Amino acid sequence: MANRLPSLIARGRAIPWATVLTVAAQVAREGKSRWDRLSKREQDELVRIVRKAPRGPSAFSAQDRAQLRRIVRKVAALH
Repeated sequence: MANRLPSLIARGRAIPWATVLTVAAQVAREGKSRWDRLSKREQDELVRIVRKAPRGPSAFSAQDRAQLRRIVRKVAALH
């Protein structure tokens, strides 16, 4: 699922919420190279949002979803 993210971004398509959350969780676990693409503020924000995941989709505000999508796009960038 996460492998589809760059192609979805490149085509400008809506990214399924489950995919965004999956990628965010992988980034939090995966490693320093991707993590270091984020500012300290973005890192803190990503951790705060991902911690809400066990409570289900209703735990995320529209602002949380928008912020998470922005951060995931930055981390998943192919450059």
